[in-house]
Amino acid sequence: VGPSRLGFVGASALGGAVRYPSASSSAMIFPLLVRPTRTLLPMAAALHITWRTAADSSASETLDEMLENIASGKFPTNFFDGGTLLRMGTDKERVAACILDKVGAIVEEAGVSEFVNDLQVDLAACCTKGVRADCAGDLRQAYGLLADVSAGRRRADDVAPHAAALLMAAVERRVHASQAAPSHAKYFGRCSGAPPEQCSMAALSDSGEL
Repeated sequence: VGPSRLGFVGASALGGAVRYPSASSSAMIFPLLVRPTRTLLPMAAALHITWRTAADSSASETLDEMLENIASGKFPTNFFDGGTLLRMGTDKERVAACILDKVGAIVEEAGVSEFVNDLQVDLAACCTKGVRADCAGDLRQAYGLLADVSAGRRRADDVAPHAAALLMAAVERRVHASQAAPSHAKYFGRCSGAPPEQCSMAALSDSGEL
């Protein structure tokens, strides 16, 4: 998702070393710039490494409030497109890429259950480029679903596919599947033939039927 979740020490947004304090007095440094995915966490545990992430402060309850807090500097602008589009020449395309990155985080990394607060912050940051009102109008419902999970009002498993489907609708209003990188082009067209609330993670995943 955004730089806030990368959990690195002394690393720039373009690369650097990630420091993982170990149980001993020494520290291990890996030349990686990655999220603490479920694949890497067991590896860290096996090496007796504690993964330390730079988590965001508690996200605002609504998208509009979150955007105001970003604009005022209370929260960082975690705009991150993840290289999800092959080319990005306009703000409209950059916003689409940023939203598409969050779809991948929800589907591939269980973002709603694993880091919903950071997902809220990073999703809001997608609206810091281009026409803010248009972006906010498209993302307000999905952000609200994430806020419900964060507040304990809804279950992550119920919300995740619904939110991802809403975000994909926003992406598809801005770009075509042919513009997406192979890693994310697979999400186009999935769940588009039914109401977003009827979408499932199976339909969004590689095993799902188009």
